[in-house]
Amino acid sequence: MASLRSEPNRHSVTHRFETRIAVRVYSERARRKRFGARRPRSAIEASPWTLVFDTETTVDAAQQLRVGFFQVRRGQVLEREGAFFDAAAITRREAAALGDYCRSNELELITVAEFRKAIFLKYGYRRHSPIVGFNLPFDISRIALGHCSARGRMRGGFSFDLTGEGDDPRLRVKHISRHAALIDFGMPDQHETPRGWRKHKRRVPPYRGRFVDIGTLASAILSHSSSLQALAVHLGTPTRKHETDEHGKITPTYLDYARADVQVTWECFCELKKRYDEHGFRKGADQMRSEASVGKAYLEQMGIEPLRVCVPRFPRTRFGQIFCAYYGGRAEVRNRRVVCEVLYCDFKSMYPTVNSLMGLWRFVIARGMKVQGTTSTTRAFLNTITLEDLQSPATWKKLCTLVRLKPQEDLLPVRAKYDRQTHTIGLNYLTTSEPVWYTLADCIVSKLLTGRAPRIEEALTYLPGPPQEGMSSTRILGRKDFAIDPANDDFFARLVHLRDEAKAKRNPAEKALKIIANSTSYGIFIEVDRDNASHAEPLNVFGPNGERVTLYKKGIEDPGQYFNPLLGVLITGAARLMLGIAEKRTLDLWLDWAFCDTDSLAIVRPTRMPRKAFHKRAGEVINWFTPLSPYPKRGPILKVEDLNCGIGSDKREPLYCFAISAKRHALFNLGRDNRPVLRKVSAHGLGHLVPPYANSVRSPGIPAPSVPLADLKVRRWQHDLWYKIVEGALAGQPENVSLDWHPAFENPAAIRYTASSPPLLNWMAPWNADRPYNEQMRPFGFLLGFMPRIGPISETLVDSPRRGRPATTEMLAPIAPYDSDPAGALSKVFNRLTDKPVRPEQLKTYAEVLGQYHLSPEHKFANGDYFDRGRTERRHVVATGFTWIGKEANQVGESGEADPIWSAVEEFSCSSAAAKATHDA
Repeated sequence: MASLRSEPNRHSVTHRFETRIAVRVYSERARRKRFGARRPRSAIEASPWTLVFDTETTVDAAQQLRVGFFQVRRGQVLEREGAFFDAAAITRREAAALGDYCRSNELELITVAEFRKAIFLKYGYRRHSPIVGFNLPFDISRIALGHCSARGRMRGGFSFDLTGEGDDPRLRVKHISRHAALIDFGMPDQHETPRGWRKHKRRVPPYRGRFVDIGTLASAILSHSSSLQALAVHLGTPTRKHETDEHGKITPTYLDYARADVQVTWECFCELKKRYDEHGFRKGADQMRSEASVGKAYLEQMGIEPLRVCVPRFPRTRFGQIFCAYYGGRAEVRNRRVVCEVLYCDFKSMYPTVNSLMGLWRFVIARGMKVQGTTSTTRAFLNTITLEDLQSPATWKKLCTLVRLKPQEDLLPVRAKYDRQTHTIGLNYLTTSEPVWYTLADCIVSKLLTGRAPRIEEALTYLPGPPQEGMSSTRILGRKDFAIDPANDDFFARLVHLRDEAKAKRNPAEKALKIIANSTSYGIFIEVDRDNASHAEPLNVFGPNGERVTLYKKGIEDPGQYFNPLLGVLITGAARLMLGIAEKRTLDLWLDWAFCDTDSLAIVRPTRMPRKAFHKRAGEVINWFTPLSPYPKRGPILKVEDLNCGIGSDKREPLYCFAISAKRHALFNLGRDNRPVLRKVSAHGLGHLVPPYANSVRSPGIPAPSVPLADLKVRRWQHDLWYKIVEGALAGQPENVSLDWHPAFENPAAIRYTASSPPLLNWMAPWNADRPYNEQMRPFGFLLGFMPRIGPISETLVDSPRRGRPATTEMLAPIAPYDSDPAGALSKVFNRLTDKPVRPEQLKTYAEVLGQYHLSPEHKFANGDYFDRGRTERRHVVATGFTWIGKEANQVGESGEADPIWSAVEEFSCSSAAAKATHDA
């Protein structure tokens, strides 16, 4: 038991690990526009018109347009409704059936060319009507004549030709996230500008369009991302999406299904627009791309200007120092692949809470910020700080400090390739020969858990400038009782308090308040937009010690609207301190923990400790944080989650944990015959796979989930997989997990592939070659991809026709038309490189792909290999050099997977001399 308590870090030397470590750096274009300059959006009067449309396609790989339906509305009044079709994709008999259907339902019937010119451009471009759809990028690609790669601010996206005429604009679409895309009209060849304007060297700004993808809007304002059918149910629309098994067939039933989709889309749009208008934003719903857009809109409404506008010449060298200290959320497994009884706790609104504790709202509303050298005072503060000091909210106001260290076995977040392949982050003992930057909060964690304060070489404390002028109060959701004054209220604390009140009253506004609080409290400050240049451009890269190195790279990073990396670094550092304190208190009370994940901790009950004593000690950990609550209604900020109680009960029931690696864990109760009752499971590492069977399918020998799948936030097959993993662990055989409980696991494993960018579409270039455009795989088309059994992408032996010559190999890249049931696509799998059919036996099955999921290693710690079990141990990382990296694909510290296109700016030994020599060269 003694080994569980905090001890001097000398024991870490056993697990010495020599490697280069990675630090985040700031980069920007060497030749750029004025920092903070933004192109004003032209003022366009609201149009009374709205165009809603949807397309239906073939079910092959090309997904060619067959028919589509549209509605043109003036206000709420339906002015025009009709269908359009591609004559090249339907037979004469089908055309006749479509004509009969339109006549009997009094619908217009036009060709797709007429739709583009007389409907889409007439209303969407010339009459400035919003264009509404569900998954608009796909539908736009179906109606286009052709496409090419977009340029300018839309590079990395597609430019679509609608009519082939230079007087008409092209349509540009750029994928930016799973739920959102940028869509606009390009500038036509002939852009009319009145003579009077031309005399004064002015021009009419081009109209860029208004596009509302209701899937994107729902994700932004409701945090709801699902199918059109699920969205209609969620919103309670009068019309619901029809069911059909006749995809690709033109029958009255199928046409009813396609026509209903447009009506459902319109009704969802009306309901979403109603909810959006409650916010009272000045910007239109077409500008909402994510939940962060909602948070930014409220900051704009209050008249708060971003740092990059207030201080356009903010020193970039500071950004380099700040980014070096960025490590995101902490996610770790401490007791691995063993069943533990736990008390599962999480922090209340972690990021808003630490924002309020540190008083970071002062920085948000400030006109810039200043920095002071505080090396001696910060050293004294760190050397004398105690756990009791951290119970005072006043202490947290002193944590707006970054420190430069030369770590010597100090316990700090370390980003490295622990598996020699991918950067991940672990809280490990670190030794370097060169200094690096960390937050003061990280240094406090090191002192708490090792008993020794890191040696500070330099400390910089950031202070907010004077408050901005011209700010105004706002009403959240337009309600008087939800008023916030930015000059006098702490925005973050006020939002969480309003949410608590709404939750207590079962007010539906609670969900919206939660979205606003979460979307404004962190991500917008660290936001960096990734762009791919067509050729290498000069970038100024600012490193941790004030170096500036000019490199030529295609990967460009541009700061987001409310970019202020200091806030992102301080917020995540303080969150790691919260977890560090919880770990310290847990160990001091002779307890242990199973895993932590950003804002949560699973405290382990020792085997011989009575349950009552365990809950009492865990309660001491939880209650320690109560004095830190920054909210008017005092209460615990480290809370015992409801799943620690029985289902439908408020009585505690033993909760057990089985954790594999970071973000891969299951929490469960024990039911009859000690069978697991899953309460919370992770889908991490499973989401890329198409479900092998539907949620409604029952698996033999596995009971139905006791908790709704919507609450578990997983699919049925993921629940069943975890059931088998936990079942094996309870039987004392965690290495042996049966993957034969359902016959679908013997089918080839499928992954959804979407051609959302030119590079991804280029994967299909060999298949598209020599095919007419309407038979090609187009942008935003989606297929099923499969994993071959042989080779890296794969290769299969091909017999040689000549005697004596060795057999050659054929690269295998299997793909198939999309089918919600992967088994239904097996007869259509082909090699996208050769167009030859691929046999199912050449493909990896679900069982093969998932064969090691339950053994997934935790490489960042010792005793974390595939078959290791028990307590992981922190490594002693000895830095042999530094790698400078840019933006990573996911939040650093969560998945840790680097962006595959721009994973590293360059590798440097981060000494001033090396940096200067590189710069001079």
